[in-house]
Amino acid sequence: MMEAPLYNHHSRLPSRRKTLVNFVLMAVLFSANHGCTVACLALATAQLGSVGAWQSGILYLTYTGSAVMGATLVVKQLGARNALVTGMALYCLYVACFWFATISPQQDNPTAVFLGAAIGGIGGGFLWTAHGTYFSHAAQAYCTPDAESSPEESSVLLLEDATSFFAGIFAFVYLAEEVILKLLSTLLVQVWHLSWETVFATYTLIAVSSSVGMLFLVHNYHHDDNHSGESSPSSSITSMQHTETVWYKVTAAWQLLKGGDPKMIHMVGLNAVFGFTGAFVNSFVNGQVVAQSQLGSSSYVGMLTAITAAVAAIMSLVFGQVSQRIGKGPVLIAGALCFFLVGFLFLVHPTLQTWGWTSLLTVYCLQGIGRSTFEGTLKALFADYFPQEKEGAFANIILQNGLSSAIGFFLSINLTCSKASTYCIPFENDDGKLHNVLAFELLIMISAVWAVCGYWRASILHKKNSGPELSLTTSTPLHNGYQEILGQDRVSSSDSM
Repeated sequence: MMEAPLYNHHSRLPSRRKTLVNFVLMAVLFSANHGCTVACLALATAQLGSVGAWQSGILYLTYTGSAVMGATLVVKQLGARNALVTGMALYCLYVACFWFATISPQQDNPTAVFLGAAIGGIGGGFLWTAHGTYFSHAAQAYCTPDAESSPEESSVLLLEDATSFFAGIFAFVYLAEEVILKLLSTLLVQVWHLSWETVFATYTLIAVSSSVGMLFLVHNYHHDDNHSGESSPSSSITSMQHTETVWYKVTAAWQLLKGGDPKMIHMVGLNAVFGFTGAFVNSFVNGQVVAQSQLGSSSYVGMLTAITAAVAAIMSLVFGQVSQRIGKGPVLIAGALCFFLVGFLFLVHPTLQTWGWTSLLTVYCLQGIGRSTFEGTLKALFADYFPQEKEGAFANIILQNGLSSAIGFFLSINLTCSKASTYCIPFENDDGKLHNVLAFELLIMISAVWAVCGYWRASILHKKNSGPELSLTTSTPLHNGYQEILGQDRVSSSDSM
């Protein structure tokens, strides 16, 4: 049965190729803005010490709070594109606070740095909720032929294949730009010998420019606030009856988690393991291990984190193709295993001074593989599992990942111990306080097991409560969209996936 369009017919892009090109443009601008943000986040602890760790915790705490209280309402009221612009603008303030901190050091009075993080976190909640909605609209538009489509474009594609394809494209663009922007700091400081003030001023300029571009260059889908169309059999009737209330719009993420769809509670582990591992790498590995290792300097953090993003970019394309053949489940399980190994390697190899290029590269590559499954496959799975409440579903990713990340950053500061030992070690730039790294490593490993078990249960519920694979009219396999983005609309059946 064909779903009702999610936007005004007269504003619909006239062809599948144009829909794809518009989506890539959105991804490029989104990724430039967010790449500046995560580049600053990766440098926070290395450049600001314990202030940076607290700042990162505040960022993720407000990021989580905005998903629970308000982000879904903003997206439903403004529409996905305009909410993207709003979130990107707020992210600019977070990036700018690093520039300000280099001009006026904030160790004694870090109020401006903390305020910038709080505002940026709110913007992140808007941004990622809006991204999920825009992603879903674009994938559906790509699947749905319109009156101006060519005969070759009129074949209807499986929506689940389209979400896999779009997720792979977005993750590749997003992570490739992150590579460039993280390498930028190392290039400017190590090669061109410029100041950190120049680095953060450059990031601020890029973030602002991309926000303006999103407003004026990217297509705006006029969504139907009722989300009309086919709903999943597993969706709550009560939830659907209250989609028009302001309270539901404000708290859609929480409503969905607490009982709107029984699958959601089982998805928490997949988001939590990424949040805990990301906090561990950003706070402990970037902030402590690199400087105390045989590398001897935190100036390599930009390059190492860029390697993570590069691996994730490549693997996101690989997994985007693989998931269409073997399903998303095996890909997500592989990602959880990689996160498990990040904690496990430090468990069995705890002496930081013995870590060198090979061991560090292994950790950053494992983090990259795991991250590729989160940025691409997991978000595609959310679009498949929760089509009836897109804003609430993607806000749950923020809620679950953001809360676990905030907890992780706060634990990195507050998991202290009293007696020095193999797993009780002093942190640099923290007055020599001893920190318990064993508990953090075990937390990552346990959450990875939780992620696999949770996915297994959610997949059973999805198969039990859903009919055949979601498609709009027929079961035509997804055409090779990489050819379409290059302008080659005509794809023969032999080129189909």
